[in-house]
Amino acid sequence: MASSSNRKSNSSVSKASKPTFRRAGSKASAPRPQAAPAPVPRQAKKPISSYTARTRVGKPVMRKRASAPAAKPLKQKPAAQKPIGSKLSTPAVAALKKPQRRMKPLTTVAAPAKPAPAGKAASLLGRIGAVFAGIAHAIGSFASGKVIAIVVACALVLGVGGVVLVNSPVFAATDVVIEGSEHVSTEAAQRLVTIPSGTTLFNVNADAITEALSENPWVTGVSIEREFPHTLRIKPEERTVAAIVYIPADDIAWAIGSDGNWIAPVSLSVSTDAEGNVVEGTVEGGQTLTGADAAHALARKDGAILFTDVPTDVEPSTGREVSSEVVLAGLAYANGFSPEFIAQIQSLSLPSVDAITAYLDSGIEVSLGAPDDIETKERVVTRLLEQQQGVTYINVRVPDNYTFRSAPTD
Repeated sequence: MASSSNRKSNSSVSKASKPTFRRAGSKASAPRPQAAPAPVPRQAKKPISSYTARTRVGKPVMRKRASAPAAKPLKQKPAAQKPIGSKLSTPAVAALKKPQRRMKPLTTVAAPAKPAPAGKAASLLGRIGAVFAGIAHAIGSFASGKVIAIVVACALVLGVGGVVLVNSPVFAATDVVIEGSEHVSTEAAQRLVTIPSGTTLFNVNADAITEALSENPWVTGVSIEREFPHTLRIKPEERTVAAIVYIPADDIAWAIGSDGNWIAPVSLSVSTDAEGNVVEGTVEGGQTLTGADAAHALARKDGAILFTDVPTDVEPSTGREVSSEVVLAGLAYANGFSPEFIAQIQSLSLPSVDAITAYLDSGIEVSLGAPDDIETKERVVTRLLEQQQGVTYINVRVPDNYTFRSAPTD
């Protein structure tokens, strides 16, 4: 009996363990080697309050480059932890329940998209083409650099050779021929032009020669011809005469250019041949003309129109623009008529703008009026003269409603 009691006593001692209390900093006793210690039952913990959750978990931290770490779950027994319901609104529970948003990084580098299996060949061909294009560009740059260098070198050689050729005494202008023109005598031109030493057929200064000759009001340019190896031929270019204005009060006539500028006065004593052409000196069968007849002969020689009956306030001046309204109206007709019709006009009377009248060589009077519809007026007069005989007067001030008179027939 004694042995049975002792065996039971030992068994209860070995199976039951006393609760163990430990202090901070003390070492735990080593477990017995015979058997693993039984788990110590833990006391049920109180529900987590809002303050405790904030203290232990904290608010989720938003970072710029990395997402906020997930909140670490509390180690609690399932039976003691209060189930998470929709009524809980603590920050910790909201963080666990709602997925957290991630902020975009400051700098993002998009990873290259992987080509689809079907496009791998095309991508490879594109890279190979880019490599060949780079090689071709490098070769082209090298080749173009060589070409540019060759071009620059050739340009330098040609430039230096050109400078030497232009100033070479081989083509020195040792024979200079200065000619006159219709209204500029040879002697007058020679007095105005001076060719500096060292002038060749290539470096002759045409602008300087033109400027020197322009001292004569008839000159508007210069013609330079080169005859190798040493001859320069210089001739003045004159203004085109549009009209000769006869001023009877002063018994003088002035030439007007087609550019609307007064040129210079003209002589009213001219010699003509038997056909009435102006010549120099006297010829057999010719005559000497003066006054309006001389002005008419000069206008005919220049292919211009003679203006008569101009107002007394017209004041010509060499090189100045024409300012008289009536003279400008006459110039409009002179520049608007055809050369064939001008050749038939003896004079153009300019008492006023609205009373302009043309007198033809045939003795016909043509009332023109203001200078408008000039071509139409010329066409009407020409057609009427072709269709009608004995016409003495034509009024084309309104060309669409013209009138005319004919000489009486016996």
